[in-house]
Amino acid sequence: MKHPTVVYWVSRALRTHDNQAFYQAQQIALNQNAQLIVLFNAYPKFPHANLRNMDFLLKGLAEMSDKCAKLNIPLYFRVGNIIDHLEVLNQCFDIRHIITEVHVLRPILAVQALVSNWAYKHDIRFLKVSTATVVPVQEASPKLEFAARTFRPKILKKYREYLNSDYILVHHPQQIALDDRFKTSDIEMFYASNPLPNLAISKLVPGEDAAINQLKTFIQNGLDHYDRRNQIDANGQSYLSAYLHYGMLSPTMMIRDVLNTQHPNAELFIEEAMVRRELAENYCFYMPMYDKLEGAWPWAIETLKKHEQDERPYLYTREVLEKAQTHDDLWNFCQRQVVEEGYLHSYLRMYWAKMVLLWTKNAAEAIDILVYLNDTYMLDGRDPNGYTGILWSVAGVHDRPWFDRPVFGLIRTMGKEGSIKKTGIKL
Repeated sequence: MKHPTVVYWVSRALRTHDNQAFYQAQQIALNQNAQLIVLFNAYPKFPHANLRNMDFLLKGLAEMSDKCAKLNIPLYFRVGNIIDHLEVLNQCFDIRHIITEVHVLRPILAVQALVSNWAYKHDIRFLKVSTATVVPVQEASPKLEFAARTFRPKILKKYREYLNSDYILVHHPQQIALDDRFKTSDIEMFYASNPLPNLAISKLVPGEDAAINQLKTFIQNGLDHYDRRNQIDANGQSYLSAYLHYGMLSPTMMIRDVLNTQHPNAELFIEEAMVRRELAENYCFYMPMYDKLEGAWPWAIETLKKHEQDERPYLYTREVLEKAQTHDDLWNFCQRQVVEEGYLHSYLRMYWAKMVLLWTKNAAEAIDILVYLNDTYMLDGRDPNGYTGILWSVAGVHDRPWFDRPVFGLIRTMGKEGSIKKTGIKL
């Protein structure tokens, strides 16, 4: 006889600490005397998958699997069509609930819709739980926000109430064989069956433990300098973006721990790491065309169209840009960092993006090229923050009209000399 089972379908929160979706899945399982399993489904041809981002993801997943095993919860790793795998699991277990995370990007939403339909046909309850933000996106605001100034008072009014809850997992009482759980040794088998573009792996150590350690390091050594974070050598960068992207770090834990320091720079960090980051989540949730010019505000589309025929000082193809072969040594430096390390200092990211608008035939092409470069090479690519940053840089999303200039129109400009002075970079 098949035993009642709850499935936590994990994709966006590769952690066991402060994981709201995992916690809710276990609470449902405990209340129903049900088994609990975790399922991660990989897609062999997922857009922009490569050795860099998959190495980071899979090693973090293996760490999560080890932690789950200690809680008597198996983590199953499957490759291919998730509906096929759910059919097989449902033949082995009596699946009653499927819990997953709230997501805002089209590829994941499309798969979630398929799973939701499958669950409905099998009389299985399908739930999505917020794990990637402090305040759930629809609770933070019920509509697309125009700018940080319209969003800030809403989220600052609500966020503290979300910092008080603990999401502690316990050793699960229902016994399931752990023999088939995902292990580090399975990673090479995955690579052998699914060859990936060979990008250098990140210098960042993957996994939840490393993420928590990096947060502690930032609080101890970086928060003092956060007000000078735009300077390359100020040691003010947090290096938490990739951990947040893969859900190896809870944003709730991050904001709570920084706030508890009562440091003078805590408010600055909350502005960037919560207000701005969750504004990006708002943008991608309410704006389906988050990675296209059509996702910009009407004033920006109008001014960019008006200046579309302006003469460009240089015109570069995607291939030339990808190889960092422009006339600009600062931009080439930035692009090499993107390709070789999958990381770029946050201030330089803005310069890197804005110059592509200046050197391509129109804003639509610039956005397409930047999305390709960002998602292919950045360790934190394929993320709401990245898409929103690109649309801010090229098409003024969440910004205001500035002075009318060639090519950019009313979009805010950045210059090479100013960027060098601001960051203190030495080429």
